[in-house]
Amino acid sequence: MSVEIISSSELHKLLTIYDVYKQERIENETPFLSLLNLIEQGKTDQKVKERICQPGEIILREHEPGDDFYVIRSGQTVVIKGEFQNPTILGFRSTGEAIGEMALLENLPRSATVIALDVVCLLTFSREAFYQFLRENPSFSLNLMNILSGRIRKSEEERMRGYAREKEQVVVVETLSKQATHDPLTGLFNRRYLDQILYGEIAHALQSGSMVGILMVDVDHFKRINDRYGHKAGDLMLQALGELMKNSVRLADIVCRYGGEEFVIVMPGASEATVSKCAEEVRSKFQGLRVASENQEIRATISLGVAIYPLHGSNVDEVFVNADRALYRAKQQGRNRVVIYSNGVENKTIF
Repeated sequence: MSVEIISSSELHKLLTIYDVYKQERIENETPFLSLLNLIEQGKTDQKVKERICQPGEIILREHEPGDDFYVIRSGQTVVIKGEFQNPTILGFRSTGEAIGEMALLENLPRSATVIALDVVCLLTFSREAFYQFLRENPSFSLNLMNILSGRIRKSEEERMRGYAREKEQVVVVETLSKQATHDPLTGLFNRRYLDQILYGEIAHALQSGSMVGILMVDVDHFKRINDRYGHKAGDLMLQALGELMKNSVRLADIVCRYGGEEFVIVMPGASEATVSKCAEEVRSKFQGLRVASENQEIRATISLGVAIYPLHGSNVDEVFVNADRALYRAKQQGRNRVVIYSNGVENKTIF
């Protein structure tokens, strides 16, 4: 019989899960321990084969024929469904417990895969040997229904726990992924995410012959807001601006918090007219916004600098620098305005 062993990384993952499981496990009477004792004491005439499995060895595979079942003489095993890289854990089996008995009794293919976690010694029963054993030991036969009923109930509980663990893992991964790409205060994408996608957007525009608008947004005199009303009020102002920008742009546009009171809006495939209109809409809406904080209404304005690929730069760095230059120009001209970068001496200003 050929031996199939999972990779060391896959085995390590299963062992890590088992270390947690064994701390939670409550030891009960092992269902097939009486069968194992009868075999050890030689009180059966049936021939029982011994099988030794190495750590990581696949003992039973899901969907294969269920012609034999095993009683674990020593060692630990895990019962899984699905791929080895991301399995659903149905449970663990150890000394005195059986594996593969349900497929044998139901005359159906295996419903799960069983893998050895350490060196495992198994006693093997064929279908004929097992039924002969039942005829020879009527007392064990009487208990078999209770044993199998408990096994089914236990397997269902373990399956549900496995699904719960899997769901928790998905939530953790999603949370970590969002934390890596989103700003915790505003819920917008962060600078790290901007750095990841911006080069791709420019590359796509180059291939398709389209444009990409870059809007740099800065809250005017933001330090004064923090100094006068407190940092909590400043945070509320940033959150309000973030929400306003998300509601003002197209679905394809990307709004990021660049840092502090600075934001960036990326507008793939947008014309100069569309970018200009969006920038002015954001500016005018924010000018009319009032943020409530501790029985006070706070207002502020923003300045925006705009540059468009490929009109204002042949690559990401050039367009971004020119958007920043336009923002600086908007600040110089008195703030609360939109300035579109121009290759000439004068920049185009939208009040």
